[in-house]
Amino acid sequence: MEQHQPGGIIPTSGLNENIKSYLRQTVRWTNFLAILGFIGTGFMILFALIMILGGGAMSQYSSQFPIRGMAIGYSVFGVIYLAVSALYFYPVFCLYKFGRLMKYGMMTENEVQITEAFRYQRNMYRFMGIMMVVIIGLYVLVFISLGLAGASRGF
Repeated sequence: MEQHQPGGIIPTSGLNENIKSYLRQTVRWTNFLAILGFIGTGFMILFALIMILGGGAMSQYSSQFPIRGMAIGYSVFGVIYLAVSALYFYPVFCLYKFGRLMKYGMMTENEVQITEAFRYQRNMYRFMGIMMVVIIGLYVLVFISLGLAGASRGF
């Protein structure tokens, strides 16, 4: 096991130049993807608010629409879209924190910051893994429900 200097400073032999180069490249792409993720999340929130407010405005004039539930549908879809954008924010935030902490940890050779960066990266992957399990579970439920509904009607 390699000995580390006090104060969380990585000795120069802790990371070779190839590792440092790969981490620097990873940080650049991570920051780029995090910025795009924040922009995308902002657009998602904007569109969700437009749907919610648009549905509310449509409900005031619902007598002029042939389908009365359409206004409520827009608002409900907007709330769902807002919840999805909130779920999308967390992994993007973890990606951003990984990039920032890794960049400064590499610049200062601070082991504590690098460790914290990897913790955020782990949290992002854990969150994405849990979300994938939940989504696959929902797909299975939908397919079973559709199969049962089709079987009960005799196809």
